[in-house]
Amino acid sequence: MVTGLSVVIPAYDELLNLRELLPEIKRVTQQLQNFSTEILVVLPSIAEPEEIQEIKDFGATVIMRQPTDSFGDALRSGFAAVSESSEFVLVMDADYSHNPLAIPRLLAASSGAHVVVASRYTHGGTTANSLLLKIMSRLLNLAYSIVLGINCRDISTNYKLYRRSDLKNIVLNCKDFDIVEEILFKVKSIHGHSFVIREVPDHFYERKFGVTKRQLGPFIISYFRTLVRLKISSKKK
Repeated sequence: MVTGLSVVIPAYDELLNLRELLPEIKRVTQQLQNFSTEILVVLPSIAEPEEIQEIKDFGATVIMRQPTDSFGDALRSGFAAVSESSEFVLVMDADYSHNPLAIPRLLAASSGAHVVVASRYTHGGTTANSLLLKIMSRLLNLAYSIVLGINCRDISTNYKLYRRSDLKNIVLNCKDFDIVEEILFKVKSIHGHSFVIREVPDHFYERKFGVTKRQLGPFIISYFRTLVRLKISSKKK
């Protein structure tokens, strides 16, 4: 029996990285047994026709963000375009910080799990981030884990494997990168005490080309604002 896998990649001015990332994803997924894979690259409105065509030439499907160019709308647009035949949805960044070689390990850990995380902070995981970013990231993840009751050391990574059936049953509202935590929280809310999340150790790389789109100040503020909002919503249930 063939299982459908959709790889969703939000990308904003990342063509240099995609030129290396997309062939590697394709190589890895073609070696998977009993999996049929589609690659969805979600682009902003500023994307040039040449960029769109080049991405298509790599065998990926191009999705345009709607209605805005925010990261939140990138994920919502990507999820909406996932094939109904897919059982799994894998989300990863376009800057090559997420290694495609982890894909088979994530799928291998998916049996009985609702979410599988490519984790920097579980035993065996590592990251190329600076010491300051490591400390801030650890504190952020600890806060989310404790306040929202999610047993996961790396909540904030975008490199996760979900089930399409869960994603289609949640409504996502976040605009920025905090949508990553919102997804996890709302999937957990669907399943309650039966929620199963697994972490697979992985290495987080520095981006290969370009500069990050995350601005540290607004990034931190939006994350903690979302933490408070999700905590309040959980108490209302």
